[in-house]
Amino acid sequence: MSTPVRRQAFEALRNCGFGDYEARAYCSLLESSPANGYQISRASGIPRAKVYEALERLAARRAVVRVEGTPSGPGPAGRLFAPIDFNEVLEDIEKDTCSAVATARSALGRVGDGSATAEVIWRVASEQELVSRGRQLAETAGETLHVALWAPEFEALLDELCGALGRGVRLALILYGSHPGLRGLQKAGAGAVGHSRSKTEAVPLMGRQFTLVADRARCITGSIFSRGEVEGVYSLNKGLVINAVDLVNHEIYVERILKEVGKPVWNRFGRFLGGLDAFDAPKT
Repeated sequence: MSTPVRRQAFEALRNCGFGDYEARAYCSLLESSPANGYQISRASGIPRAKVYEALERLAARRAVVRVEGTPSGPGPAGRLFAPIDFNEVLEDIEKDTCSAVATARSALGRVGDGSATAEVIWRVASEQELVSRGRQLAETAGETLHVALWAPEFEALLDELCGALGRGVRLALILYGSHPGLRGLQKAGAGAVGHSRSKTEAVPLMGRQFTLVADRARCITGSIFSRGEVEGVYSLNKGLVINAVDLVNHEIYVERILKEVGKPVWNRFGRFLGGLDAFDAPKT
């Protein structure tokens, strides 16, 4: 095994909770086993006085087993060890981690309701991060999702949105532009509508808007501009979250009203409501 590959494997195992000597010993056994402490020490650089401690810890976490047999290379006889298949080892780690997280979530929920946690706002400056955080929110939502997206980002998040619906999450969505996946969400019971008015002309100024709120508690909102610049934020701030929910709801309400009584509204304000200007004083 080349040195860069070894370092990558060691680091990966350390990230999974292995100690340095444990990671070295396990990788050494993957390369050559069964082997005794002397052979593992020589191959891995673990001090001989420490190698059996590392092997016992690996045995305790079900990563290696004691075996009967002959050492795979030169060296004195002694206790022999062989590695458990790494897929099984990683599956055990994954199960243990998920169980620990579930236990921690339950225990911390009994300590407090989270009201004392800081309402930090994180800046988001790339489309990749915008979509990635949107996926995370869609995947972890437990009750509701409020979403406003353009078609390219809708395409990127469609699987996660469908998955949320499949878990029973209620979905309210406004789609700017067109995408065939919208009909699938509607058939699945989502409150999902397409934006009937043209917003293309506003994209140079406003960008492609991106808003996703999970459980009325966490949100990401921002815009993707024509040259690829992204300005967005991710936050648990209640004021920001509620305003993002209100934006999505308002857009959906307007579309549903226009679908029912659109003609007189269009006659008054134009087909795409171009006759409306927020700076105009209302007629009295």
